Amino acid sequence: MFIYDNINLDTLPLWASFVLCLSITTGGLLVLFRFRQTRTNSSFLYLQIFLILLYVYGYYSLWSGMLLSGFMEIDNVERVTTVVAQLGAPFYIVSLTMLLLWAARIQKQPAVSVLIITASVSAAAIVALLNWGPPVEDSVRAACSIVALVTSLSVVGTLVTGKQEIVKYKSRPLLIALAAAAGLIHLTTFTGLTGYAHYNSVFIFYFYLLNTAMVVVYTYQATDELMQPQLSIDDFLLKHGISKREADILRGIYAGKTNQEIANQLFISLQTVKDHSSRIYQKTFVKNRAQLTTLVRESQGGSGERS
Repeated sequence: MFIYDNINLDTLPLWASFVLCLSITTGGLLVLFRFRQTRTNSSFLYLQIFLILLYVYGYYSLWSGMLLSGFMEIDNVERVTTVVAQLGAPFYIVSLTMLLLWAARIQKQPAVSVLIITASVSAAAIVALLNWGPPVEDSVRAACSIVALVTSLSVVGTLVTGKQEIVKYKSRPLLIALAAAAGLIHLTTFTGLTGYAHYNSVFIFYFYLLNTAMVVVYTYQATDELMQPQLSIDDFLLKHGISKREADILRGIYAGKTNQEIANQLFISLQTVKDHSSRIYQKTFVKNRAQLTTLVRESQGGSGERS
């Protein structure tokens, strides 16, 4: 075994996968936070929670177990890693629930029915595996894989049979393919591929990649009706906690007036206009009046008229 400067070459695939997963996580979170202001539909909130909890499960259950077993010499390390992985299972189950709610929401199907059917099929499959299936090393991870697979099939079925136009630019097949692939990779858990030396590293990489890609595709390609429901200017003010005087300033900015013109109209000083504008920027998470104007317009479906 060749070791150079305390780096074991046998563990390089593990570290490479870990670094790639960190990069994917960073990119996924940046996308979520970049669009937090304009993606106001509740379906996007479900998808946000799904991805965040999926990352929590990935690092807490999948990566922690691999890193513990690969780099720490402790007694009963396999038992410790199994327990740690099992403690993270609830995060994954909740994240998959959010994914189902997202699919049901965007296709306007009854969420309760989708959840009940998916849970029933998952439970039946888990019972069948434990009683009649091949022996598995980690029954909890196997159960999570079954739930993920069934959830993926349910999501794909909902997206395929739904009548709603959910994405633009002909991205629907790609979105469906990613949703299917994110579930199908769990089939490998029940095959001989698990004996491959670097199976876990490869599995986790695709686990992160496919799920994140699905969220990113939907975030960028979702139709305006789904992601940017029209809000009145009053709804916008209420949502961001804009006061009455700040509202007067905001309306002036949105109308394209200069700070001095707003001050003259409202009979206040120029500095007062600037102070109110600064507070408005803080409340709406923008940096200048151009971004504020864009945010107000997008909140009204991208076609709001200045008034």
